[in-house]
Amino acid sequence: MPNLGNTRLDHVLSHICKDFEKILEFSLIVGLPLGVIEQVCIYGETHADQIISLLLVLMLIFSAFAVRKIRKMRAKEHER
Repeated sequence: MPNLGNTRLDHVLSHICKDFEKILEFSLIVGLPLGVIEQVCIYGETHADQIISLLLVLMLIFSAFAVRKIRKMRAKEHER
């Protein structure tokens, strides 16, 4: 495979780099939401009234998006 290199070492290093990229991507997908949740919890200890109202607004927004997505999925099912 020319895109992975011409020698065996290039080939192995290319696979190692691709696997490391997948590990970093997974870590970012898992770590970023956990970091945000941790910061919200830390801030919420001293500003509970602001966090509760913010979480209620976010819940309403996410619920609206979920309802919209479910309706689109059901509409596609009925078209088939």
